[in-house]
Amino acid sequence: MDGETDLFGNPVAPLPKREESRPPINDMDLIEKVLRSASRIGFVLVGIREDVYKRLSNDEVEKVPDHIDAAVHQLIEARWLEIGGTHHVRYGRYQGSARSVLVPRRSKQAAYRWEALANPWNSSDERERGRVA
Repeated sequence: MDGETDLFGNPVAPLPKREESRPPINDMDLIEKVLRSASRIGFVLVGIREDVYKRLSNDEVEKVPDHIDAAVHQLIEARWLEIGGTHHVRYGRYQGSARSVLVPRRSKQAAYRWEALANPWNSSDERERGRVA
């Protein structure tokens, strides 16, 4: 990296990139959940390995589980999500820069359509009106 040093001023070697490939995600419920979370909460990529963290506040983030990490990266590779600018974040007692994950308009619109198709009407309202047995 450019000029990173340890406590004593010695240069620090960067972490190697992730060697193992992420498993493909075929769970559509998980993909929809990740798209909703990316729109509402927001994700950032931290470090050279681009680990996925979710936003807790404006600058505080928390690591997500591995299956969500894999889904976010799959959506980035498929261009359903995009990588944005660099922001300063805190995770635990550490601070550093992270790149934001953006949700394009077409991805948001597709997620809204999928959500509407999954639940085309509110079944509790229909039962109260006596239309559904």
